[in-house]
Amino acid sequence: MQIPLIIVAFHIIGVSPIFSASTDTKPATASPKKTNAKEKDRKAAAEFFAGPVRRLKIAFTPEQLAKLSKDERNYAEGTLSEVSATGATAGQKVMVKLKGSTGTFQHLGARPSLTLNFDKPEGGTRFHGMKKLHLNNEVQDITYLSELISGEVARKAGVPASRCNHVFLELNGRDVGIYLAKEAFTKDFLSAFYKDTNGDLYDGGSYKEIHEGMKKDQGDPKDNAVLKELIAACQDKDPDPAKRWERLNKILDVEQYMKFTALESVVCHWDGYNYFNHNNYRIYRDPGTGKFSFIMHGMDNCFGDENFSMAPNFKLPRGPMVGAALMSCPQGPPMYWAAAKSAHETLKKENWGARVEFAGTRLRDAIAERDPARAANYYEKTVKQAMLRIPRRMANVERQLQAPVKPFFIEKSGVKVPKNAWVLDTSTGGKGDIVKLDGRNCLHLVSTGTGVPAWRQKIQLEPGRYRMGSIVGVLGVEATEDEVGRGGGLWVTGAPKRSNVLEGDGGFHPGVAGGQSMAYEFETKGGEVELVFELRAKKGEVWLALDNFGMTRGE
Repeated sequence: MQIPLIIVAFHIIGVSPIFSASTDTKPATASPKKTNAKEKDRKAAAEFFAGPVRRLKIAFTPEQLAKLSKDERNYAEGTLSEVSATGATAGQKVMVKLKGSTGTFQHLGARPSLTLNFDKPEGGTRFHGMKKLHLNNEVQDITYLSELISGEVARKAGVPASRCNHVFLELNGRDVGIYLAKEAFTKDFLSAFYKDTNGDLYDGGSYKEIHEGMKKDQGDPKDNAVLKELIAACQDKDPDPAKRWERLNKILDVEQYMKFTALESVVCHWDGYNYFNHNNYRIYRDPGTGKFSFIMHGMDNCFGDENFSMAPNFKLPRGPMVGAALMSCPQGPPMYWAAAKSAHETLKKENWGARVEFAGTRLRDAIAERDPARAANYYEKTVKQAMLRIPRRMANVERQLQAPVKPFFIEKSGVKVPKNAWVLDTSTGGKGDIVKLDGRNCLHLVSTGTGVPAWRQKIQLEPGRYRMGSIVGVLGVEATEDEVGRGGGLWVTGAPKRSNVLEGDGGFHPGVAGGQSMAYEFETKGGEVELVFELRAKKGEVWLALDNFGMTRGE
């Protein structure tokens, strides 16, 4: 989705990332031969993810292609080869299936996301030290950088997340373009963060809480006793918060969860566990501690709103079950804010702009070998925008963390905002209309180079604290700077300067699925309030999904 940001700098010439997690996972009785093999595999995987951009080919026999076409979610056997300037490798066996959920899944004849398993075929061998690898089509991220950068941010702050790189893919003789190669959640992955990799690993699936039928990727699928223990601890109604806190700490690595939540906030991961969807996450129970911890995942929609709140809604039913349980105890809120400040202090020391430029330039140069015009366009429209967003988001995070800590925005009630009461204002320039896009009714604004086109609505509100937001999209926006804000965004007339921003390309727009979240929080003494969706830009257009627009009152 919208341009990603942050991360650590590389030591620029193709070396491995700065973040180095513990890899001392060998048992005490491991033989030297096994240890050497593991170290060799780790080194090979690290070199793969550090670059360069590779070119891969996957081919199927007619029989295996028919098998995969008939059942896209189950494995079929293919042959993977790697192409370089000197030719292609001989190829190796690989099991392939399609992956992805709402918004990202595409069928075999389009640009499908794939899971590659090198361990399943009889006689299969590792690929660059890996048993498994995901190839993501990144249809919701035109930058191809969000997951890569966000993952490095997480790892730098000590939160588990996959490593990534880019590849060009040819699928059964058809060029399907750029893909994000992503490290799979295997024991090899776990070994970078845990000494014991034999614990239970759960997949949160699509839009599922921890008690809603999580899939077990590792461990006895019939034994969910420890997960039930975590669920029971979160649902504990004991009136004594000290007892609830003690019970949670026995089964959950509370400090790690606070870090995880803080990092989801920093990278604006609205499609993760803690914000709107309870989506895109894994949990792992470390046998060494007996406690669960959270793993970041699915970060192709990060860094869309530099004003993204550092304070998730922790109140059920919309808030996360784990967070709601922790924040109901007096130790929870101060522990979260301490984790957020600690993560920010770690991250602000790094040259994120250099890291984004390095990754973006590497991809641009690889594209240029095939299409120089597209490469130049890619760099101008994505990498440069990402570099501009870096200081803005981090400055915003710092402002939020330095301000007097308000109570979390606890949703008290919903506020009905009429969908048909928006009024178009093009008195100073620009154009606008209401359109149907991606199945949604949308407010649409177009800049004509002058003025500030806007959609406005006046509404009566009681005194209090409010948050409004929706799914938004942007195409070709070149923002202006002024005293109110820039690009597209939401605000309230007369409120402090708007800092949420839509610019460049991202979110949903014609030909692009998905969408990004944007929210705006404000306080009022009551009475008439004017809501505004506007575009301050030299050119470009923006959309706001009316069907997804909502407002809540907090306490």
